[in-house]
Amino acid sequence: MMDILLTNDDGIDAPGLQAAFEAIKHLGRIHVVAPCDERSACSHTITLRKPITVMRRQSHVFESAFAVDGSPADCVRLAWSALVDHPIKLVVSGINRGANAGVDTFYSGTVAGAREGAILGAPAIALSQGLRGGVEIDWTAASDICRHIVDTLMTETLPGPGIWNVNLPAPIPDSARELIQRVPVAVHPMPMTFDRKDAEDGKTLEFGYGASYWLRDVTGPSDYSVIRDGGVAVTAIPLVGKF
Repeated sequence: MMDILLTNDDGIDAPGLQAAFEAIKHLGRIHVVAPCDERSACSHTITLRKPITVMRRQSHVFESAFAVDGSPADCVRLAWSALVDHPIKLVVSGINRGANAGVDTFYSGTVAGAREGAILGAPAIALSQGLRGGVEIDWTAASDICRHIVDTLMTETLPGPGIWNVNLPAPIPDSARELIQRVPVAVHPMPMTFDRKDAEDGKTLEFGYGASYWLRDVTGPSDYSVIRDGGVAVTAIPLVGKF
């Protein structure tokens, strides 16, 4: 059986991790190595100057699970070098709670988990579920469409070192399989605000981050525009340069 590594950046108890497990469990042995808590937007951080704590987790869902006090990239590195006894043939990261489209791929711990797998030489796929106010995530629907996409991508080979990045819209339409598009990464920044609060000492400033995710000025088809308009975006991202 193929040995598959599953990680994320929302933490080992996140519902998206269980949804991803359900999506890929038919492919082989699934080894879950994920952060012990949420590490969203940690990008490709790795731990260098302190020991990394790893806890074996008992689970009625996962066959083999470790909770790591580190980043998604740490999880992949540890799994590859120390925690999984067999060669890892596929790395899947997600399903993230929130889209990782466009320039967000640089910030994303989810994408970094897949990218680390590609760096080490394995096929790798990042999976993310977009969010919209007032729309509840249907993790069963997300798992179903991700299973279809992963099965399809497993039959393909990227033209060079890189990853597949998958983003799902909110809500996921019944016709999701018919709305899958292969598109490039959007390069437009997300509008942001920082609410300033001055401390009483007159010296310290505090800024609260805010953003308008769905208000980007995007031209042309891209991963961002596809999920904004209700489609499913599949993007090939090279490790360096372009395909």
